[in-house]
Amino acid sequence: MDDVRLLRCPDRAALARETGRFVGDALAAHAGRFVALAVGDSTLPLYGALDVTDPAWSDRSITPVDELVPPPADPAQRFSARLAAALPVELRSRLVAIDVDGDAARRAVELDARLEADGLAVVVLGLGPDGHIAFNQPPTSSDAPSRVVDLAAANLSRLGPVSPARRALTLGVATILAAGSVLVVAGGAGKAQALDHLLTGPEDPAWPVTWLRRHARLTVATIV
Repeated sequence: MDDVRLLRCPDRAALARETGRFVGDALAAHAGRFVALAVGDSTLPLYGALDVTDPAWSDRSITPVDELVPPPADPAQRFSARLAAALPVELRSRLVAIDVDGDAARRAVELDARLEADGLAVVVLGLGPDGHIAFNQPPTSSDAPSRVVDLAAANLSRLGPVSPARRALTLGVATILAAGSVLVVAGGAGKAQALDHLLTGPEDPAWPVTWLRRHARLTVATIV
């Protein structure tokens, strides 16, 4: 774990500032077109601190790390809509929604191909109590590509009124590991065990977050 940068923030405001700084540094370091952002209660409030004046945003696009399948009946509950609402107004035009229309499994293959071709500069992830990142739920292998997954009941229940969605198209572990830089935001209740597995435990498909230990530019941010 010597290569993992651990940020201990005193409060959520500091966590937001560190997230904004992380994204800015990653955009300066990596040429990939895409910035993938998690859509969760621990991450959405942080995006207001993104520096919209940074010239490194030129020619970049933003995408959620996953999208619900099928789309929720309420369009505002789609992950792309939630992310758009959380972004600074100046960045909303850069949002590229994940297409889940038609054959969602085929859309996942197309998403991986697009990210490989255009480059994934940075990924910001939340951390699930069960160790999931994006919706790579346990058990997940290290070579898992972007794909459609069935949502575990506990994870589905935390999403609110998203019927008829019961699945998600998610960036795979292999997709995330190919990104330029990765930030895991380990904020919120119930994350201590998953965080401990990430920081001290062995790689384990039962704790998908542990695969991120393989990434050369991994940052973990917590509130202490």
